[in-house]
Amino acid sequence: MTDAQTIASRFIEALNQRDFETIARLAHEDIELDSLTGKRMVGVAPLRAWLMNYLRRFDEQFGDVVLMRDAFGQRVAADLTVRGTYKETMEGFPAASGQTYSIPSVLIFEIEDGAIIRLSHYRNIRVFEQALAG
Repeated sequence: MTDAQTIASRFIEALNQRDFETIARLAHEDIELDSLTGKRMVGVAPLRAWLMNYLRRFDEQFGDVVLMRDAFGQRVAADLTVRGTYKETMEGFPAASGQTYSIPSVLIFEIEDGAIIRLSHYRNIRVFEQALAG
């Protein structure tokens, strides 16, 4: 079995590379995603569709990654910096005009039997919206 921090690291690398096949392999078929927009999705197909849609609008790279795990090895937190360009307007956000941003963000992974069963994405939404507003 692969260790939880390695799985989280591989997921972030795949995200940066837009490697949705690897993302799907790392995720449990019934993965739960709590997105930064407050919506919860269940399943690999909805995760993939959401990520593809989101990253089409917000061209982001995840860097400065610091991984931390719990004592049981089931949860991993990734404290990171998101650097992006807002390329296409997303409902509920200001209009896109190529705004660039660099903001802190956190991903929480819950891993069971070598697969990600829950992924939660957090960032200060007000700071994010301010960066998009210019």
